[in-house]
Amino acid sequence: MDPLVFYRGFSADSPVTTGARHLSAAATRLCFAVVYAITDLPEAIWVEFKRLLSPQTLWGLCIVAAGWLIATVIGGPIGAAINGLLLAYGLYELWPVVKEVAGDLWLWLKTAYYAENEAELKTAGHYFAEALAKGGLTTLEAIVTHRVFRATASKLRERWPTPDWLESRYAEAERRRRTSGESEQQRRSATEQEQQRRRLAELNEKLASGASRVIVPAGKGVGEFPTGLAVAGGLALALGVGATALWASSQKEKK
Repeated sequence: MDPLVFYRGFSADSPVTTGARHLSAAATRLCFAVVYAITDLPEAIWVEFKRLLSPQTLWGLCIVAAGWLIATVIGGPIGAAINGLLLAYGLYELWPVVKEVAGDLWLWLKTAYYAENEAELKTAGHYFAEALAKGGLTTLEAIVTHRVFRATASKLRERWPTPDWLESRYAEAERRRRTSGESEQQRRSATEQEQQRRRLAELNEKLASGASRVIVPAGKGVGEFPTGLAVAGGLALALGVGATALWASSQKEKK
């Protein structure tokens, strides 16, 4: 990964150049985290995500989110520089909207901004996926459907063009997600087929051994008989006991 992805420098001697580079690097980290999150998104969320956020729209969103974070939270000289850079695009009107939804996305924003390696970007992606799983896409939709965003997104991309890597990584993450889904479906299908084979084998074994049996109590022990024999034996036992009882009763009466 290009070390410039983790650039957080700034120089008062060249505030526009270093400020723009700082913003671009921050937006890049946010985008990397989102791309890492794609394979973790629930299917319903992914369908809506794909509808709402193309790679180009995602890049515009990350520029806005990074700009808000640096201008209003990080602050200081770099915050002032970024605020000045984005003032011409009228994005200050978006800040209240971003602030309103930032709480749900805070762990993604903070972790990606301060990330120093790929592992930390993946952690940020995990936070992003968790946030969407809990709150859906309403947090992002509020930004990308806002009139200011729609009016300025193309201008932002002229100033900060969508990176080539984003489209390829986005497509690769989508492919991995599709492949993973197909593999999981195949695994489940194979498991179900194996379970069915076992059930059929057990049934065939029972039928072959005449295992349709009834357990009949016999005193304190347990006797096991084939179904027909068990019923006949039970009836014979009951009749025998009954006859014996009647004979004993008649003998008492005679005495």
